[in-house]
Order: sequence, then C-alpha cells, then structure tokens
Amino acid sequence: MRHQPPDHWKSLNGPCGWFRIWLPPSWQVEVMEGVSHVMLPEQAGILSIRCVWGDVPRLDEAIDLNRLFPWRRKVQRIQSLVLSQTSAGWQGEAVLDPERSWWKRWFGKKQWHRWKAWAIEWPRMRLLVTFVERSDQPHDPETDTLVRMVLNTLEAPEMIADPPQVFAERALKLAREKFPLLECEAVGEFQLRLGKSNVNLYNFYRSYVQAPDRFENILLPALTTVVQVQEWGDEQTTPSLDNVRERIMPMLYPEKVWQENFPNFVGEPWVGNLMILYVVDEAQAYWYIRNDLLEKWHLTSEELHDLAMTNLEQYFVDHPSEMLLSGQEDGPRLLMPHKPDAYNTSRLLSRSFHEKLRDVLGNEFAVGMPNRDFFVALSTDAPDMVRHIRERVREDFSQMDHPLTDKLLLVSADGVSELP
Repeated sequence: MRHQPPDHWKSLNGPCGWFRIWLPPSWQVEVMEGVSHVMLPEQAGILSIRCVWGDVPRLDEAIDLNRLFPWRRKVQRIQSLVLSQTSAGWQGEAVLDPERSWWKRWFGKKQWHRWKAWAIEWPRMRLLVTFVERSDQPHDPETDTLVRMVLNTLEAPEMIADPPQVFAERALKLAREKFPLLECEAVGEFQLRLGKSNVNLYNFYRSYVQAPDRFENILLPALTTVVQVQEWGDEQTTPSLDNVRERIMPMLYPEKVWQENFPNFVGEPWVGNLMILYVVDEAQAYWYIRNDLLEKWHLTSEELHDLAMTNLEQYFVDHPSEMLLSGQEDGPRLLMPHKPDAYNTSRLLSRSFHEKLRDVLGNEFAVGMPNRDFFVALSTDAPDMVRHIRERVREDFSQMDHPLTDKLLLVSADGVSELP
C-alpha cells in the first residue's frame, strides 16, 4: 500500500488522470509532451514520470538505459518502491552532456550525475520514473529519502482513461456501428469525418478523461447531433438575419484552436490569446456564425459585435447571475458564478458587468477563465491568493471541458489586459 503523505503536501494529477502523486509544496511541476517533470528546490534534481502504453518489455527490461544514459557507470539494482503495484529500480552515474568531439572529451572534465530509475507496473500501462541529481553539489542522502517518500505516494485511479489514439479508434468504431449508412473515417489531427461533417474529438476526450466509464454517453449524443444537422435544410444552415437577430451572442474561444480548425467562423481578437466568436443560440445548443453568413446578411464585423453585445446585456436581465462570494470586507475577496453557464465568461466582455464586480472587488481585479462555463474574479491586493488561484486556473485549464486560457487577466478602468 502507498504511504500516507504529510497533510501539507500538494497533490499532482498526471496527464489524463493516469496517476496521482503527492509532493512537498515547494516542488514545482512542468508537463512537456505528456511527461511530468518535477523540479526540486534550488535545482537539486529533476524527477520525471512518463506513462507508456502498448507492448512493453518485461519489468526487468523496461528501462532502456542505453537510450537514457548511454555514458554510464556504477549501475546496480536498488530496492523496489513500497506500492501495491510491482516495481523495479536501478541507480548509477551518467554523463548527460551532448556528444562532444574526441579532442574536447580528451581535455574537458566529464560531469557525472547521480541518477535513479524505476519501472512500475500500472493498470493497463507502465510508469517509467527517473530522478537525476545536480553534478556540482555533494550527494545528499536525505534527498534520496524524500524522493522515495514522494514516489511511495503514487496512486492509480479506479478506472484509467485510454490515451488519445485509442480513444480516437474507439470513437471511429462507435460511429461506424451506430451510423453504418454514413461514410466514416479518421481525418486530420484527432478528428473524424462522419458523412459530410468533421467532428473534433478534443473536448469530448477531455470530458471522457474525467469519467472514463461514460465513453458512449459522452460521445454518442454528439455524433447523433452531427448526423441530424446534416439533414437540415437551407433555412437552418443559412437563415435570414431577421430569424436569428435576437439570438446572436458573443462567445470566447482560444485563438489557436480557432486558427487551426475554424478559420471560417467570424472572429475578433481579444486578450490572453482569446478570440470573440459569435453564435446563434438554439434551444438545446448553439452554432457559430460563418463568414459567408455575414456577407449574406450585409453586416460588418463591428455591427455583428454590437448586435451580440446588445443581446448579451438582455441575457443578463433574463438570466440574473448568482455569484458565490468569499473573503472579508476589509480583506481580499473572491467571486465566482454559482452555476455553470455557456455564457458565463462572455459576461467579462461587458463593461456594465465590470462595474458590478468593481463594487465588490475594487477598482482593479484579476480574472481566471479556465473554461467557457466558469470564471473566478479576485482582488489583486493579496499576492499569495493570486499565486494560488493562478496555479488552480492552470490545473483546471488542463482538465475542464471547453478550455479557454491558463492565464490570469486584469480588469481595470482601462479595460481588460493580461496580468503579468
């Protein structure tokens, strides 16, 4: 069984929830290309955790030392971790510098780094862990002990989500089973073509990661809607402006996703690498306004924006926002929506909404918008709270549906900008 971590340690969820581990609060985490890198204070070392799927060698051969540490010495087996899962470990020393010319190797002094590596059997996959120390500091046995304590807190979820490639294969199989009369194939990066429509699997995968047991419940309604939309006539796909005028609303969207997947949607740049797109609100869904519709309606983008903002203000009247407030009147305060809503973050486009928040939070306040349905606004006069919220926003951004930005924004009398 894993060790119980100290109460003040923080938890880290690995990519896609494939593992959970507890860390001392001063250890910093960076995820790059699916690998979780944990930096110890004062650059004492780096702990890296990688998940490996598919056909892998047996545990004793799982660590490819020739690839990780081609120039190594003093390699020996070490004690396994104290976990429910089986593990195997090694340690040694290695030169990690890039390959040098022979004459540089002759005159240059080699820097030997102490390292440890573990392979851990995990439900449906394997964890590969490495820890590399600095070479210019004396070896500290307490650091070894602390790293082992951290690894002994590793915990597997009850059900592990498939990696994106396997999820996409399952999605393709489901689409072909449920809609056999439509042509279906994998296209582009993490997309399906079902009939005449492309389905981006990105947001569905994020939902699935949070609930791996609900794969079909998450994906099938969306595929069904795609098929139904293909049966729409011109009245639904290219309606007149008069038919939709009062249902046009602004919607925030990540700029990168818009550029890569939906450049035909009308969009206006905002702040924090976000765009303002425009949707037509239907009873159970919404759809984005395309550039060709704007031409048909003889509207400029400025006129479309003004129309959407007018409707947004009316939405405030028809749907009063309930907010949760915490903090003291004479201290830092924090405010967030009580319920999810597709237009929660769109409210931040409204200056009248800014004024309402100023009455509670002061003239300047920070805003985090990890996803479309949620935001958190807080006073800027509490640096510790701002740092804490920044970390939570980054974590939520990596896990929530309809992600927007992992940045914090600053709302002031001059408007909205990115908070340094």
